[in-house]
Amino acid sequence: MKRLAVFGLAASAVLAAAILAKKNRSSESSQEREARRGEMRLVMSQKMQACMEAMPDDFPPVSMFKNVEATRENSERILEILEMNRNGAEEPIVSVL
Repeated sequence: MKRLAVFGLAASAVLAAAILAKKNRSSESSQEREARRGEMRLVMSQKMQACMEAMPDDFPPVSMFKNVEATRENSERILEILEMNRNGAEEPIVSVL
């Protein structure tokens, strides 16, 4: 019976902490929330890169990760080119790999 009471108190404390955390988060602005998410993504990306560096180069997840990174870099470069063209560049910018 005492174990059940202790478990109930622990569960109540966790629930109260979750409610307080949600209230604190709701007071964040969307910019603060987006900045926090960006930081979390950066940390996760760094952890993922560290794991990939520890694996052999021919391990399938490593090659997939490299392909995703290359695709992301290409997409960013394409978006930059499109933005330059939209902003009135005199000549269309064409880049050949």
